[in-house]
Amino acid sequence: MVVTRPILKARCGLTFSMPKRQKRTEQEIHDMIVKDAKIRLGCADFAPNFTLHKTHDQWANWDVHETHNAETWAPDCAQAFKEAIARARRKFDIAWTL
Repeated sequence: MVVTRPILKARCGLTFSMPKRQKRTEQEIHDMIVKDAKIRLGCADFAPNFTLHKTHDQWANWDVHETHNAETWAPDCAQAFKEAIARARRKFDIAWTL
């Protein structure tokens, strides 16, 4: 006697969505970037002056709009600043006020 099993079809309706980023205020994100950049060795006194602005790209709803005196920053601190921005853009969106 041969036992046959019915063939089960797999569902192909899988959807993958990116987890939603946490919403923070503009000031909270600004402060996080500065704090994160200051962790780098030699950047404890680093005080970047920059502004954020609203964007509509696929990666985040904000970006750095303008930096002041960036040419005077130490190279390690400038790199720490860039890395801090990249991390914050991956993790947080700004809850823009109207």
